[in-house]
Amino acid sequence: MPQEILERPAGASFFLILSYENEDIFFELKALAEKRFSKIKYESVLLPKWTPDETEREFSYPGRYTKVLSFKQRIHREEIVEKKKECLEFQSLLQKKDMSSLLVPGYVTSHNIVVAKSKDDFHRMYLFQGVYAETVYYFSRGQLTPLPYAQSYFKEKDVIYFFNTLRESYEFNKFKS
Repeated sequence: MPQEILERPAGASFFLILSYENEDIFFELKALAEKRFSKIKYESVLLPKWTPDETEREFSYPGRYTKVLSFKQRIHREEIVEKKKECLEFQSLLQKKDMSSLLVPGYVTSHNIVVAKSKDDFHRMYLFQGVYAETVYYFSRGQLTPLPYAQSYFKEKDVIYFFNTLRESYEFNKFKS
């Protein structure tokens, strides 16, 4: 009988959703992010405004603008906890200048797209150190599909298009270093 083997999956593509009001904050964050995470591989066009979910409304006042940055360096999925903590540090620094600054880290794999959250909800899995993982898209039958409980933001046509493109790039470059 064959033995079950535990294997670490290939690195995931790390991204950051940014909501902001002031463009200077965006450029400041972009510079901070490249310094801390790695070179930016993709930057989205302006996407529909981030709409906070029930668990974010108590501490989040999203700005008019939302963009997604994707980084060149891959991460292991468990690193999303550290990335979330770093994003909260950046967020609190930036909120001194722009209260609407909000950073949502996540990663892309072949099968799904996951974001990191700081609050529990029925569809989130607790990781550790106060960070929860939420799958917002799954890939099936050749397309990326938002899960029924995903925030309305992830159901927007432009957002789905961007994440589809990000996933295609991930697949194309999956085994390149």
